[in-house]
Amino acid sequence: MSGWKKMSLDGCVCSNGRPYQISLKKGTVNKLLINFFGGGLSWNAETAANPLGIGAMLKKKDYYYISHISAPMFKMMHIGLLDPKDQRNPFRDWYILNIFYTSADFHIGNHDFAYGDQVLHHHGRKNVAAALGILPEFFPQTPDTLMIMGQSAGGFGALAYAPQIQALYPDCKHTVVYSEGSHIHSSLWPEIARDVWKVRPELLAYIKSDDLIVDLFRYARDHMPDSTLFLHSNTLWDKMLVEMMYKMNHGKKIVNAEALKAFHHTLISAVRTLKREIPHYTYFLTEYEKNPKDGTTAHTFAGTPKFLYGEIQDSMSVANWLCRGIAGEPTDIGTKFLKEEER
Repeated sequence: MSGWKKMSLDGCVCSNGRPYQISLKKGTVNKLLINFFGGGLSWNAETAANPLGIGAMLKKKDYYYISHISAPMFKMMHIGLLDPKDQRNPFRDWYILNIFYTSADFHIGNHDFAYGDQVLHHHGRKNVAAALGILPEFFPQTPDTLMIMGQSAGGFGALAYAPQIQALYPDCKHTVVYSEGSHIHSSLWPEIARDVWKVRPELLAYIKSDDLIVDLFRYARDHMPDSTLFLHSNTLWDKMLVEMMYKMNHGKKIVNAEALKAFHHTLISAVRTLKREIPHYTYFLTEYEKNPKDGTTAHTFAGTPKFLYGEIQDSMSVANWLCRGIAGEPTDIGTKFLKEEER
């Protein structure tokens, strides 16, 4: 936890009404990382009523989102790419602002969603705005490198706010946007964005397909400098996303052959589309440590040193892939998976 400061933001709340917080760390180099955390989503009354909690875990009930950040959770989240003590960490000396995720709306909602006699506060938009509001004081200068990153739900949020963050540093010549473990294919996205989360009109105009991640990459592309580098990583049979995607589309949170095939096929299709449409787009795909029992893979890399620093695909680690990309030498990893899908 060395160097990390927790900060409450006035007037901001988590989905359950508790005070909302962020964390930040000063660096020693003129580089800035804005990191968007993930933690599930809610899109209807059923999912709203089932946040992550001790009761849900003990009873082995399905849960769908993080409703607030507890003290133990806060400590556990500052690992991997957020560990300033690990000499392998390429961001250990950077200035970092962490935008926690407790709104169940991919950071983009602006709605108090009523279910039964309760309310889920989809306040992602307000919370992010307040978090970014501290940047003029926290990091007033133009960074040599600006990195906007997010994991899972945060990967969607990073894309949605990248143009706004870039606009705070208009003279920055080197901006990188990185979305990790962010893919769920569903026809429900336009309806959820419009009616449940109440997404702002400018962004809502882009959310019109089954591929939300593709829509948000397009939004960022159209509102960012042409030189922006876009990075995107996923595991090919992501258990957490396979379950969530099947739940959204079929009403059950399970892993089966149909769920695995649908996730894998739509992910490969999305990556192929993004590679064709987004300038300076580079991907990292892997099925490292695929579970032989259920055919699934891990969710994200950023918080797990084994996945982050091990050479898990094509003799390349995710950390090294990120470093090469930031240094102007982006490389697609896992190209064989796109070729295999074409057969």
